[in-house]
Amino acid sequence: MKKTIAILAYLLLASTASAGDDPQQAIPARLKLMFERPDKPLDIAPVVVQGDWAIVGWRQDGRGGRALMKKTHHGWSVYLCSGNSLKDAGTLEKIGLSANDAAGLAARLKDAEAGLDSSVLALLSSFEGTVMMMNEASNGSGGGHEGHAQ
Repeated sequence: MKKTIAILAYLLLASTASAGDDPQQAIPARLKLMFERPDKPLDIAPVVVQGDWAIVGWRQDGRGGRALMKKTHHGWSVYLCSGNSLKDAGTLEKIGLSANDAAGLAARLKDAEAGLDSSVLALLSSFEGTVMMMNEASNGSGGGHEGHAQ
């Protein structure tokens, strides 16, 4: 039974890592695989993409934040989690994005979040600090949003 579950999880992960996948579907699927629990559904929105980078808003169990995602040869991985800092193109450049990718992501995020309810925006902004995740995410682990203020 464990072997069957492991195979199914691998197949799901492999399907989200396909180069032809639409990021609007692949990114939420990857995050749900990593973090969603039966008693704690994960809401993913918005998802904005620029090149090999994406910023994703997430809400779960009364908490929320934004994740910076990076597309690698394994598919989309969580690079880091943060809050409002991911809205700033200058911060994105300091993280290592090109000026073009940083500006594009910041502009797309602003547009995508313009129509969101103020309560949703408050949750996305509530994540305090920044938590690096690339090593954890690339290993497929992670289960909580440890850096989130309680």
